[in-house]
Amino acid sequence: MPTEFYAIAIAGSILFTIILIFVLSVDWNKLGKYYSTNEPPPANVSRFEYGSVGIAYYKGSLNVGVTPQGLHLSIFILFNFGLPALLIPWSAIRKLEPANQLFAQRFRLYLTEPDVKIILRKDALEPARKYLAAQGIEWI
Repeated sequence: MPTEFYAIAIAGSILFTIILIFVLSVDWNKLGKYYSTNEPPPANVSRFEYGSVGIAYYKGSLNVGVTPQGLHLSIFILFNFGLPALLIPWSAIRKLEPANQLFAQRFRLYLTEPDVKIILRKDALEPARKYLAAQGIEWI
């Protein structure tokens, strides 16, 4: 009897993990349809960042880079589960607002398409200030 229980528990855990990965990757895949890139991360990439893409919170596994073309996002290789790197053009960001947490200054980015919100630390976005200003987006 205990052997059957362990087999069911292991199978249930694996199934739960697969479903969780699928659910958390939905918003990233939406972005991937529009902004997928094969370009390597820029030299100024900030690794092991915390942030959100849609409903998924990436705790220390986001890579955030700023280029003249746009915002480069990728996930640390061990946790990306085949999700593509993204290069979101500055023109695709329509709004920026504070999304502060207790001890961290963060910004919520709203995209023109698709309707997926991205939350990143202010420090990671600091190099993007001039590109966002060129789009008429100022931050506080």
